Amino acid sequence: MVVVGNFRAANELRKKPRRQFYYRAKILIDKKRPAQACSISDISHGGARLVLERDEKLPPRFLLLLSAQGGARRICRVVWRDGLTVGVEFCGNS
Repeated sequence: MVVVGNFRAANELRKKPRRQFYYRAKILIDKKRPAQACSISDISHGGARLVLERDEKLPPRFLLLLSAQGGARRICRVVWRDGLTVGVEFCGNS
């Protein structure tokens, strides 16, 4: 018997598995503006889904602050956006 095609659910086709997650974080666009609050709703080794608190324009790349002092951080690239929900790819540490 030969099976053709891939019958896995779409969320299983990701390169890295995502975990449901809830964590408060901040988006730093530049040092002249205050950081924008957001939450992380799911995360993988290579990226995350962010939920913004308000509708603001984001640049193609920004710094995601994962700790209150900003010691833990990731450079992010916007991959997709749907309203207040943003999919990002982690580009490395800052």
